[in-house]
Amino acid sequence: MWYPYWYGAPYMGYGMPYPPFYPPYPPTPEDELRMLEDYKRELERELEYLKEELEGVKARIEELKKMIGKE
Repeated sequence: MWYPYWYGAPYMGYGMPYPPFYPPYPPTPEDELRMLEDYKRELERELEYLKEELEGVKARIEELKKMIGKE
């Protein structure tokens, strides 16, 4: 089928080629609880990682201060 060169895809006629938007169904309380518990565990792991990272940064700052004789 022939279509003008400025179309990104073959011409399919008038109208939107996408289905109408339907909002997601609200989760059940059990699903929401499970999702929140998973999210909490994820945040706790991230917090532990950030604490370790912060300790490493503090140690490096102290090391650099000692190297330049600033303390």
